[in-house]
Amino acid sequence: MPLPPRAPDRKINSEVERLMYQFKVIRQEAEGLVIGMSAEQLAWTPAAGRWSVAQCYGHLNATNRKMIANIEESVRYGRQANLSSDGPFSYGFLSRMFHRMMEPPVKRKFKAPAAFQAAPGEPWERIQAEWKTAHEKLDELLLQANGLDLARIKTKSPAARWLKYPLGIAFWIQAAHDKRHLWQARQVVNDARFPKAEKPVQQPA
Repeated sequence: MPLPPRAPDRKINSEVERLMYQFKVIRQEAEGLVIGMSAEQLAWTPAAGRWSVAQCYGHLNATNRKMIANIEESVRYGRQANLSSDGPFSYGFLSRMFHRMMEPPVKRKFKAPAAFQAAPGEPWERIQAEWKTAHEKLDELLLQANGLDLARIKTKSPAARWLKYPLGIAFWIQAAHDKRHLWQARQVVNDARFPKAEKPVQQPA
């Protein structure tokens, strides 16, 4: 699948523009991966305790709810405090490490807390709708963050309120986390035992 077109807007900070394009690519991947999938395929798991494609997306939604709320709070604070900067921005070792740990291919696995796991039995249509709404909100927040000091403004981690990292890194971690679990969903689809798509019924000549 070709990458989506890219036309950088010079009125937007270069890092914000890169993030916006990153999320555009992520949305294309997320939507393309599940086109034409049956309910059986979406719910299939490789083994007990392993997530299905639907559960990967459901986990992303559960995490996004908290992450996006924290990012929104940071953007609002940055605007109120007039913490602006055109960059370029640099981030510390720990912030960069958190980002790298999220990026696929997955080298180190983490057990998701119960609050971040997919809700059992949630309809796929609702999962898809929430995914779309969350990523529309991310685009809005990136535009609102344009011109803010992405290194100075801090964002709370959704997993631990005591852990904070720069707003810019929060966006990059969000993108990496999306890619991490889309990669995971892709491994499910690529499993040799993954249910085959139903063949279309041949129409009589």
